[in-house]
Amino acid sequence: MEEHLKKAKTWNMVLIILGLLSVVSTLAGLPKTLNPKLSHYEVMGSMAQQMFDYVNNPLIKGISVLTLAISIGLLIFFFRANKKLADEIIPAKFPYYLKIGWSLLGSAIGFMLQPKMQMEGMDFTFVTTIVGIVFQIIFLIPAILVIVHLFKAEPEE
Repeated sequence: MEEHLKKAKTWNMVLIILGLLSVVSTLAGLPKTLNPKLSHYEVMGSMAQQMFDYVNNPLIKGISVLTLAISIGLLIFFFRANKKLADEIIPAKFPYYLKIGWSLLGSAIGFMLQPKMQMEGMDFTFVTTIVGIVFQIIFLIPAILVIVHLFKAEPEE
């Protein structure tokens, strides 16, 4: 049991570090997310207006703000779980399920609303979707591992 709680604590710390980095980067980019300027997208050529319309979409802005709020809330839960894990108490699993669920839902919405990106006849939408899915899976591994070790740490009946 102790071994699994230590592993859960380690992966929980990874989630805390990733969460802090995410919150800081989101806060740094929030002004540009909420008030995008078309001039920043002009380097994209013919796709500039399409990308600007995408980032200026109220749904995308709302998802960004909601994601920030959920990320801050999850960080609070992860810090509380870290304290419990240090005291060798099994914390609740719902924050980790929420992290996985919200990450998948947010990505699905983003992929569905993502504009079709074509440059010189090549479609980059598929490539960006695949890269996004791969990174999403990589960043969900710590949450999955915490859940696995929490289940393994529970006493058998």
